[in-house]
Amino acid sequence: MNNLRVDAAGEVLWLLPEGAVWWPAGRTVFAADLHLGKGAAFRAQGQAVPAGSSARTLARLESLVAAQGAARLVVLGDFWHGPQGLTPSLLAAVASFGQRVPTVLVLGNHDRRIHPDGLPLEVSTHALPMGPLLAAHEPPPPGAAGFTLAGHWHPAVSLRSRAGDRLRRPCFVRYPHALVLPAFGGLTGALTMELGELARDQAEVAVLGEGRLHWLPLPARDAGPGPGGGAGW
Repeated sequence: MNNLRVDAAGEVLWLLPEGAVWWPAGRTVFAADLHLGKGAAFRAQGQAVPAGSSARTLARLESLVAAQGAARLVVLGDFWHGPQGLTPSLLAAVASFGQRVPTVLVLGNHDRRIHPDGLPLEVSTHALPMGPLLAAHEPPPPGAAGFTLAGHWHPAVSLRSRAGDRLRRPCFVRYPHALVLPAFGGLTGALTMELGELARDQAEVAVLGEGRLHWLPLPARDAGPGPGGGAGW
């Protein structure tokens, strides 16, 4: 497995192939968009979605925090998916997780109306300054001051082989002013980013694939839209 280095705001960040970010100086792991309880919400509507996704997401996060020797985890919003997913078993699992893993949650659009009280999580209702970095849910507009780590978009890119095959993979998007993380949750969808637009915005893209990360060559900045589609989540 390989990590990719990003220098931002005088700090060193490491992009991890699990889809999270490690900030050594802050002893912090960042992850975004867990959407815990999404499967339960679908099952409550009568849809046959397998159980266990939220438990696996929490287990992956805990293992990752332990492997990095992190002092805390910061979740960049959308910890929860919806009110129907807040089952007693999930709330108990999150309570146990929060007691073992010091966790800060920057509330996302899915969290703001439903985040339950009484859990051992530190909660920030707004973007959270962390030294020279800013932890947020929604990515800031181009040209924003400082450097922000964010989620919300569930970014992905569409890759095309010479034979014409297509493959969509989650990715990190690094802008001059921000780093947008892929969704960490197991049942999240993705927003396919336009390669030409990314190039024009001076972005760098690191693609997740089979336990490795790869910087993706982008077209010239004056090129037209790339092969990405417009699928949302």
